[in-house]
Order: sequence, then C-alpha cells, then structure tokens
Amino acid sequence: MRKIVSVINHKGGVGKTTSVVSIAACLGQMGKKVLVVDIDPQGSASVSLGFHDSGGSILNAFKGAGSLPVVETKAPGVALVPSGPEFAEARHRFSGSIGSNILERCLRNTEGKWSWIIIDCPPTLEILTLNALNSSRHVIVPVEAHFLGLNGLNQIKTAVEAAGKKNKQLAIEAVVPCRAHLRRRVHREVMAELEKIFPGRVAPAVRENVSLAEAPGRGLPIILYAPKSIGAEDYKRVSRWLSKKIKKEQTVS
Repeated sequence: MRKIVSVINHKGGVGKTTSVVSIAACLGQMGKKVLVVDIDPQGSASVSLGFHDSGGSILNAFKGAGSLPVVETKAPGVALVPSGPEFAEARHRFSGSIGSNILERCLRNTEGKWSWIIIDCPPTLEILTLNALNSSRHVIVPVEAHFLGLNGLNQIKTAVEAAGKKNKQLAIEAVVPCRAHLRRRVHREVMAELEKIFPGRVAPAVRENVSLAEAPGRGLPIILYAPKSIGAEDYKRVSRWLSKKIKKEQTVS
C-alpha cells in the first residue's frame, strides 16, 4: 500500500522542505521507492534535489488531471515531480470541491511502484495544500524548536481536521522539531509542550546544523552532501522512527 504523506506548515523557514528531501532520501537509502511531489511554486524541493523547473509540466498535468511529470534524482530510490513559478497559476485556475481533488486524480493516473509519496506543500493553507491533504492519509508538520514555532499549530490542526471531514483517514502523524538546540532549557520546554499538543507523535529532534543549510545549494539531500554530519544522523533517526510509526498505524487501522 502506498503511504501518501503531506508535509505542511504555513510558516516558512521551519525546515519543511529540508524535511521532505531529507526524509525521502533516507527512506530511499533504506531500500524504499519514494516519489517527492513538489506542489510549491517556489520549487524549493526541486532545487534541493538538483532541478530548476519552470512548473509548466505539472501545471499542464493539473489542467488535464493527467499523469504527473516524473524525473529520477541523484538520490537512490527517489523520483521527483518538479515544480516552479508557472505552477502559481494553479492557485487562481482551480477552486471549489473539484479543484481541490485534482492532485488525487493525477496521482491515480501516474504509473510507478512507489511505496512512499511525499508531498511538499506551499507555506500557505490554500487550494494547493488542500489538494495535498485530500490526496493523503498522513500529515507531517515540521516546526522550529522554539516557542515562536508553536504559533499557528492550532490553525494547522484545524485545517487538517476540516480536510478530514471528507478524507476520513487523514491525520497528523508526526511533528518534527527542527533547528533544535538540545542542551538549551527552551528546547526541553518546547518538546514538552509539543508532547502535550501531539501526544505520542513528536519525532526525534533535528539539531541546528550548517550542512543542512548548505545542501540545497548543491542540489543534494543531506545524506549525499554530508553523510557524516549531525543533520544526516538526525534525519536518519527521524526516518526510521517515522517508518515504524506509519507502518504500525496502517496495521492497526
């Protein structure tokens, strides 16, 4: 069964795209077949995997609810649906209940033997993010590990719950604390607060690491750019935790 995961946060700079690319690459290294679907017109996930795309191909796929454009990446086991600035037109072209289910139809029409499909959403809660939520069963929310990072989590929970009225299987599976400083008291306080809000769903923390900031500029995920860095180590830990958790959730349901 395909595990379709939306990675969302309506704030930028919280580690959302870094988490998408890093988790996908780690899962690929674990022997999984992964498709990253970039539906953010900024195309950050695409750039982070070495592609600079116009966004025209994914826009055309959406217009006809047809097969998505898929390219192979340098990361073993990881393929990509690239995006770019032209895809911003989708925000204005599509609306309503029909417009919010186009991605789901496109995925059904896209052939490929992926065990994981990970969707990088725009940093806004709008029609493209709604498309992702309607297509997914699982949601991952990366958050910055300080108190300002907690702002807006209720809004995200509300958006997921609203989408869940139609997509009954949808749920926030994990919160990934990013840019963490494990020795600081504020980190421990934030982790405790996250556990109150999302009991049993707080992933291992990802520490602040310069290699994570450098990797997108090289068009490589962290485990290829700096495989011995703490960023690579942390995302491997997150990916193993996430793989076990989602497997357990699917078994229970």
